[in-house]
Amino acid sequence: MIISVVSGKGGAGKTTIATSLAHILQADYYDLDVDAPNGEYFLQPQIATTQAVFVRHPKIDSSICNGCGACAQQCRFKALYKIKDRIYLNDHLCHSCNLCREVCPTGAISYTEAEIGTIRSGHSQRSNAQVIIGDLKIGSTRGTALIQDLTRRIDRQKLTIIDGPPGNSCAAVAAIKPADLIVLVIEPTPFGIHDMLQTLTILRDLKKPLVAVANKSLDDTELKTVLAEQNIELTASIGLQSEYHQALLRGEVLSQANSEVRHQLQTLVDTQVNKK
Repeated sequence: MIISVVSGKGGAGKTTIATSLAHILQADYYDLDVDAPNGEYFLQPQIATTQAVFVRHPKIDSSICNGCGACAQQCRFKALYKIKDRIYLNDHLCHSCNLCREVCPTGAISYTEAEIGTIRSGHSQRSNAQVIIGDLKIGSTRGTALIQDLTRRIDRQKLTIIDGPPGNSCAAVAAIKPADLIVLVIEPTPFGIHDMLQTLTILRDLKKPLVAVANKSLDDTELKTVLAEQNIELTASIGLQSEYHQALLRGEVLSQANSEVRHQLQTLVDTQVNKK
């Protein structure tokens, strides 16, 4: 079973919940927040392997290219563009679809590999399971490609927690697609509720079952009203308490440091995970 922990808003506490669930379930943990992965600070894995990840992108042989512009015209992502009689590549926009090579009349386009990041993995004594971390190379915009590479490595026979990137971009969708269950972490503020509604649209389009968890909560009244309108119940609510912050600052897994948090998330596990 694969559980993706997501949030429409950054800073909602997604990693707090994801690492706590990995601790409770003793599940493999995939940190797909590749721009800023930080689950390892809580699960503290002993990294055993580091592997570079590459994507393919076009290379144009200027000695063969006649500057016709067919590749630029056909590129769906505007990664290729023509200035006078030369073709240029913006590799940040390239999706490695191979169309440009297919339409080039002179055979001037080949493909080369470029590193977009690394994948680190190791065992965590805190969760008694594997921790796999995606690190996007600084300056790269190919986070979705790195996430897709990571999700292909998941063993669907094992219980797995995905800590997805925040927001509602292509990268977030890539972390949602493999999931059997979504844990939607919501900061019960106007911004948090607004972004939650956008995430709900994606989850319904993808037909993903979900549970809702409020985090850093002082008052759930408005959130519960909005969720009721969406026919969703609030499964757990983690309060905004200084002792929780202090535990996180010490690098502790919150479900291990606080019995009340563990009880709420254990109830979620018993009602939503163990029954499946």
